[in-house]
Amino acid sequence: MTDPQTEFDWAIYANATFAGLAVLIPIPIIDWLFEEFFRRRIPGAIARRRDYDLSPAVIGILNKYQSEGCLKSLLLLPVKVTIDLLKRISRKILYFLTIKEATDKVSHYWHQAFLVDYALLAHHLHDEETTVIARRAITEVLDTITTSPLRQLSQRVTTGSRHILRTLLQKVRRGTEDDMDDMIEEKKSQMVEDWGNFAEYFQALAGQYERAYQARYAKRLKGI
Repeated sequence: MTDPQTEFDWAIYANATFAGLAVLIPIPIIDWLFEEFFRRRIPGAIARRRDYDLSPAVIGILNKYQSEGCLKSLLLLPVKVTIDLLKRISRKILYFLTIKEATDKVSHYWHQAFLVDYALLAHHLHDEETTVIARRAITEVLDTITTSPLRQLSQRVTTGSRHILRTLLQKVRRGTEDDMDDMIEEKKSQMVEDWGNFAEYFQALAGQYERAYQARYAKRLKGI
């Protein structure tokens, strides 16, 4: 089993953080577009940080696991717009629901980024065939996560981040995660401070992924 990188690295988790925080943008459709934009950047950003070239086909496979969810989101877009408008009208009443959704998504994308990073380091993304296996193993692990120690940190990062549209627009225009304003610096500091507490959890998560990957790889060898 490959040793997972459990230390905090902003270049690995920046897009994952922005994808989750995009839920807080109080403009229907725009929040979803920003979430999708940053979510799809996760694999490529991790590869660049590890000085590894991923082909467009491999990146497409890694992003494919949410395609069904994206299609469902498009079909439900009119409903989402209506709900978002109601949230804006009843902000004081429903604000906690938006915070909960953002908290869950930030945590989810952190898990995704860690697993993609681990799969890359384990050489599971060197061709399309193994990437398909890795993507399915990642999906399997993500689907089994019901509770996580990361959620408490993601809640702290999410709280107070509601007005982030201008910040995310700046990231898109500059095309970099390194140039950060005060709000992002504060959130990054929170992550740096607490990330070391999750080393054992990440080790277990990597083990769960490794078992899922090896089981699927063995089935492929047997032609199942």
